[in-house]
Amino acid sequence: MLNKGVTPLIPSEGSVGEADILLASHVGAVRIGEWKADVKGRIMEGAAALKAVGIAPLVPEGKDVLAILSNNSVAMAYAIDAARNAAKIVQLTPTVYGLSLEGLNGNVAPILPQTIGARPFEGLADTAADMRDVLKGSYLWNVDAARPLQDPLSFRVTVYGLSEARRAVKDLEAQILVQINSTDDNPATLLDASEDLKAESTQVANYFVEGNGVKGAIIPSGNFNPLPVALALQRTSVAMAHLSHYAVQRTVHLSYDHFTGLTRFLSDPENKGHAFGAIQKSFMGLHVDNMALAQPVSLYGMPVAGEIEDTFTNLLQAAKRLAQIDENLFQIYSVETLHAAQAIDLRKMLKDPKLTQAPKTEAFYKAYRGLVPYVKQDRIFTDDIRKGAEFLKTWK
Repeated sequence: MLNKGVTPLIPSEGSVGEADILLASHVGAVRIGEWKADVKGRIMEGAAALKAVGIAPLVPEGKDVLAILSNNSVAMAYAIDAARNAAKIVQLTPTVYGLSLEGLNGNVAPILPQTIGARPFEGLADTAADMRDVLKGSYLWNVDAARPLQDPLSFRVTVYGLSEARRAVKDLEAQILVQINSTDDNPATLLDASEDLKAESTQVANYFVEGNGVKGAIIPSGNFNPLPVALALQRTSVAMAHLSHYAVQRTVHLSYDHFTGLTRFLSDPENKGHAFGAIQKSFMGLHVDNMALAQPVSLYGMPVAGEIEDTFTNLLQAAKRLAQIDENLFQIYSVETLHAAQAIDLRKMLKDPKLTQAPKTEAFYKAYRGLVPYVKQDRIFTDDIRKGAEFLKTWK
């Protein structure tokens, strides 16, 4: 249907995460000529939609209908999108962090192999190496008597948060691959099923069928339960919320002259306005949302269907929460980049006209400056933040 431009209209809410029965059924309804679909921008009845593109309605047989509706495909579509955006943010983080560290005149000490080697958590050394690689060639590797001994914690511990976010995203991607390449049908219909325990148990033997050239088993199961994906989504949401926390704190510190040695709120020396003072509220509000969205939802629910269905994963809600955290983080990173680029400009202007950035952070800075100019006087920053978020989503 999709290849011929037929998109069933599917509700976006109403699943407890034990198969999206009420949502996925709308796909099957169109397939048999019922319900409604979008056909190249036009809403049509299911039968008319199929006829318009030359598809014969499905005549279901056996378990066809149950297989179509008893799955987690709707929630998984949201989960896949959320995972992709989380992976993009993780990939961006070393560069955004590197630009901020250069804007601060901060320390590379927390990402050195010596310091990281003292606590060999899984993935930490690789993450630190990638962060060092982004800063290769930066002025930060040269000793500076004006540089404080230690930076605020949000700069020092980002390497830990990023490492854990990487591990969370990697695990999420692994769980998604299993889910989308497996059947969550119930009862499980298994061709050439393994005969383990069949000989020892008449109960197990009762599930096996053979005839008409077909051999296999039909076995009741809980395979529609996508808990591994739901838990991986929630773990990733928590990890991304930590990245959110570090980003807003780094951005706040870039605003204050007693941390940067630059101007208050990163205002141009001739700017008599407020510069970046007021927009702190924007990213702090987004971070508060992220804190709430990171709370687990997989345990919420009440028994339904005659109290047979008494367990939930709320996979759809978990996926949507991560997706919103991702979107908020693009906005938060956009505001951080706005601050970091301004700090670089002011540092060159007020401290060192010959300041040398790392090639990777400089390329990032120049590409960003091609879209968002230096803030000479106060202006409305809404478009700057939007452009920055769009830039981050496509930066490689």
